[in-house]
Amino acid sequence: MNDHQQLGHLEPATGATVESAAAALIAVWAHSRHSAAAAISSIQLQALLSIESHQHVNLARLGEALGAQPSSASRLCDRLEATGWVRRSAAHDDRREITIHLTASGKALLEELRGQRRDDLAQVIDEMPPTARAALLRGLRAFTLAADRVTEQRSHEADESWTTIAGRLLA
Repeated sequence: MNDHQQLGHLEPATGATVESAAAALIAVWAHSRHSAAAAISSIQLQALLSIESHQHVNLARLGEALGAQPSSASRLCDRLEATGWVRRSAAHDDRREITIHLTASGKALLEELRGQRRDDLAQVIDEMPPTARAALLRGLRAFTLAADRVTEQRSHEADESWTTIAGRLLA
């Protein structure tokens, strides 16, 4: 074993293979979003996912989650509200604060997108031989656990999990 393997660094070929697989997964993910019935932009999807993950959110927190100014988040919410995907209402504990919630239509859209993504992933995975599928699942489970451990070690650096960050980047 060479020094790179002992230190946990990727061999160039391994890194290239992982990057290629990640790109293929992103392509499948993007196809799913574009083939869904409703036309939704990346930023709109990011907003809906952020609202969903928080159950309800105010404009400032949504702006932070999206890396946008509250005024930009407000305009985005105007568009999302016009589509019927979100609803704004006064907060229960402070009537001056406005919170944003997903509507039934917004929840249905996210479920439709997830369903389309699962169908697209199944189509790709069905093309794999059974032994390769089993190996992929074992590898992905191990990768997810390792990502969780690394994220936990870095938890002092960020307040978001890798799944939240990935969801935003892949929206």
